[in-house]
Amino acid sequence: MRYNRFLWVVLLTLGWTSLYAQCGFLAGKVTEISGASPLVATISAKTDQGKVRLGKTDSLGTFNVEMPCNVSMINIEAPKHQSMQIPLNADSKLEGTYFVHFSLMPLGRQTSDEPYAQSEQTHFELKDTTKAQTSIIRRFEVKDALTNQSLPAEICLYFTQKQKKDCFNVMVSKPSAEIVFTEKDIVAMEVKAAGYQAYNGNLILDKTDEEPRTYIIKLNRVHTILSVNIINARTGMQAQLMEESKSVIPWNRINDGHYYAEVSPGKSYRLGVSGANQSDFSTAVASLKEGLTLKSIRIPEREPAAAAKAVSESSEASAPATAPAVRTSGTGGASAAGAPATKPKTGIIASDRTLYFPRSDYKLPVQSRTYLDSLASYVTENKGKGLRITGHTDNVGNPNLNVTLSEYRVRVITRYLVNKGVPENMIVASGEGSKHPVVPNDTEENRRKNRRVEVQIVDLQETRN
Repeated sequence: MRYNRFLWVVLLTLGWTSLYAQCGFLAGKVTEISGASPLVATISAKTDQGKVRLGKTDSLGTFNVEMPCNVSMINIEAPKHQSMQIPLNADSKLEGTYFVHFSLMPLGRQTSDEPYAQSEQTHFELKDTTKAQTSIIRRFEVKDALTNQSLPAEICLYFTQKQKKDCFNVMVSKPSAEIVFTEKDIVAMEVKAAGYQAYNGNLILDKTDEEPRTYIIKLNRVHTILSVNIINARTGMQAQLMEESKSVIPWNRINDGHYYAEVSPGKSYRLGVSGANQSDFSTAVASLKEGLTLKSIRIPEREPAAAAKAVSESSEASAPATAPAVRTSGTGGASAAGAPATKPKTGIIASDRTLYFPRSDYKLPVQSRTYLDSLASYVTENKGKGLRITGHTDNVGNPNLNVTLSEYRVRVITRYLVNKGVPENMIVASGEGSKHPVVPNDTEENRRKNRRVEVQIVDLQETRN
């Protein structure tokens, strides 16, 4: 498949657009509030240029989307569920991948004598409103959707018949408020509690039942989440998040370099990293705002003597640009055979090569640019030559996300070459994920070798067959 066709597939699948500068990836999962049921949801972002669709979760609720640099809000929307709008805060330069888990509240369907979300409203005509007044007694309680604990809240009712608004409060000490409705009505309601998303609902009162009923309104907390990306994480590292009181905050560990946790707004924290044969390292995390805060950190390099004793996973980023090439077959398989250098009429020497990437990263390795510059010159001078660029990952993590990561690695190399003058129709590109390891993924050193992009010089006639 030619590069331009490959690019369109990626654009349609991931919602990427060249109109926006990109700053890293956001990955994770969307579920119902209980965390048990995955949701197919749309992920979008609010920027200074409007709303941008970033992508969609798969059938397992997982997603991996590329973020514009100027995001102020992330929106998560799923059918029959309350949308989530979560502010996005950057505590550092955004790069790499950040993980997070979003949970959405299910919405009640429109029904009689039970609150339901206003977004679910369909046409409804209230009948027999001229009958004698009655007493419809209803009680209201407000609870946390996850813990089921009672919440202090303000409830405002908007009466259609009376064209009137009434507000009242419920408290933890007195969690139930009783309201007497004197006539049939369609009532709009708004429920607010500090630290929670507001609830906007409707209530159809078309019964004259005098038996009291209790309505329980459940609210979803406004989350404060810290997602950390340790750019140069090494195998065996352990990271801890601590409050100022030194108490450890439990958090979700994706791997050695990626963590996220639910924290409290307004508090300051300290992030500590230890292990992997290095001195302990810690850094302050500033007072956090409500919403999602993304933070990248780079661990100071160890002393040269200590660093020489072990090969870390992130050393892949500094793999020598002269590493032996791994030739890719037409089916995406690999062999260890290197490719002989090709010398064109202009004197420029170019050869096949394998470029290595750090774990979970897709940024173009700086040391590969000299090689890619020579390669671009060679291809533009030799009209009968083209390129095959194939991305691979190790077998750690979600296979679908690995395919996406390999595609992005291929894309950054292809973008670089196109910007250097290589026509798109001279490039065939694909991302294979973890399907074709060059060595078994049984050790960290082998996994490092599998996180690669193979660049091959081919005859254009071959790419057309």
